[in-house]
Amino acid sequence: MDKSHLGRDLLAVGPFQFDESLYSVAPGVDRDVLPAPPVGKPEVKTDIRGKLYLPRGEGPFPLLLFLHGNHGTCGKVVGPSDPRLDVSSEFTLTGTCPEGMIESPSFLGYEYSARHLASWGYAVISVNANLGITARNGYDSTDGGLVYARGALVLKHLISFYQWSGSGSSAGLANKGLVIKDKLDFSEVGFMGHSRGGEGVRYAYNIYEQAPDDSVWKRSLPGLKIKGIFEIAPVDFGTQAGAMKVEANGTAWSVLLGGCDRDVSLFSGGDPYARMLTGNDGFPKSVFTIWGANHNFFNSEWQVSDAPNSCYGNQRPLWNTAAEPLGGELGKQAPNALKGVKGSEAQQTFARALMFSFFRANVGKQPDLTLLHTFDPQYALPTILDQLAHTSREFVRLKDSLLVAQPGKNVGSTTTTANLIKQSLADKVSADLSLLQLYWNAYATEFDFSRLEVNASAFFPRQALILESPPLASEQTVDIPFTQTIDSEPYWTVDASLSRRTSCYKFPASDCVLDTSVSDVEVAVLDSTGAVSKYVQLSDYIKLENYHSQYFELAGQEAIPDASRSFKLYFNYIPLIFSTARFELTDFDLQDRRIKGLRFKFPAGKAVDLAIDEVRLVKR
Repeated sequence: MDKSHLGRDLLAVGPFQFDESLYSVAPGVDRDVLPAPPVGKPEVKTDIRGKLYLPRGEGPFPLLLFLHGNHGTCGKVVGPSDPRLDVSSEFTLTGTCPEGMIESPSFLGYEYSARHLASWGYAVISVNANLGITARNGYDSTDGGLVYARGALVLKHLISFYQWSGSGSSAGLANKGLVIKDKLDFSEVGFMGHSRGGEGVRYAYNIYEQAPDDSVWKRSLPGLKIKGIFEIAPVDFGTQAGAMKVEANGTAWSVLLGGCDRDVSLFSGGDPYARMLTGNDGFPKSVFTIWGANHNFFNSEWQVSDAPNSCYGNQRPLWNTAAEPLGGELGKQAPNALKGVKGSEAQQTFARALMFSFFRANVGKQPDLTLLHTFDPQYALPTILDQLAHTSREFVRLKDSLLVAQPGKNVGSTTTTANLIKQSLADKVSADLSLLQLYWNAYATEFDFSRLEVNASAFFPRQALILESPPLASEQTVDIPFTQTIDSEPYWTVDASLSRRTSCYKFPASDCVLDTSVSDVEVAVLDSTGAVSKYVQLSDYIKLENYHSQYFELAGQEAIPDASRSFKLYFNYIPLIFSTARFELTDFDLQDRRIKGLRFKFPAGKAVDLAIDEVRLVKR
């Protein structure tokens, strides 16, 4: 692993002074954002509101736009040190909040990053999407999650600033003395979105890129170039009842996931990455997971945890879970609210550093490409971040890589050799469902239920080979053959997408002992003759731990008709989170540069739990 990035300071303040201003345009009905309502339903208004952070100087400055996610739009201020409880959404449709409540300022929740980036010469627009969008769904399944509407709203904000920047008008700005004429560079634009805002900015990119030249978007924003999209714990609803989903082909893209996210708990932000693996553009794509991070605390204005102050598996919550619950009537409104706890400094520090790295590497006339190393697991993570939390990183630049193996696609039926099981991910999930049913059978007996029937919905964004066993009696090896023998001369690394998850289905759950070990695996390359290279230790490249221990999440239940105390339980499959192990080919001391596979070696006396998805050869 390259340690040249270890000492990089990603939190240093930049050389620019900057000004700030709120901005607003009166509300109205905008058919480009929201379609006409069905008969009998009210019109819904939207507006153009938010905050601008503008560096001082001549410009033009590269432009970033931030979009928050779905949240209550009215909040109850409890006290100076306690969290605000955003328990009403009245503002969404009326533009006002109930007496004793204030509008929830979700758009200010990324100010920690906006100010940091402004100090480095970026103009930042943070959009307030409360009116007409936030905390409501569409009238039908065409845009049920209002992700298209969010994308259109983003472009409408850009149109306003394009006009103001061109004319020099400050009519929409609260700070009338702020000069913005010719200060914004619309050929260097980046987006950040959180939760539904993540998919919203992805839609904004696709709406613009796919629009015809005579569309309102292309006519109003000529020359717009979106150079990168950074998403935080996004949804992946799509439109047309989920039939239409979008990616970020043709631009740099990264997603930040929280391992303790209990809102977007199926890690759907990884799904666009999985779909983009079939592409071939030259822009970096990455998934960065912070273990112990919840969904809400990436936004400093979302002050109550979505997670119930605990996490699955071997991950430590990155916020103070020892504080007392808020309690009383207020506690009933927000059961996860804790006295004196308003967020997570660790999560916001991470997000600030990652947004700095992403936008400095991809947006601007003079990008610093070395900052891509923050997302690339070939490089050790800077100490300033590594000491905050455990992380997993998956990274690819498709145009520079050659896919040589997808072992999960042709694994065939489940096989067992000396207790080592080889099976597809689908077969693994099916087998674990049987174990889950046994757990609920025991639960039913203990608590006097007649029947608890397990049902599951399993969507597999990734296919993988699953290897597992109890502690091995003797050393075992598993070969991953390439699709063909390859001349390795043009390539720098062989990359393997790997994951690990160790579940337990004992009843009671307190009988389960959490596996906190690090995977003890060695890896070698097979050359054209079948000879085995020198072995390297996997843990020298990535640490595979049982950070998330659950394959299933309870999604709902319903009574079984005509059966006393009998219920159907509905579960969702929780997708695996992968890490990219990047092995430099020179580490294997190859005697024959023509290679045809990888070999994984598992030691005697140790349990095995490993998922292998893609293997790629990658150019420098």
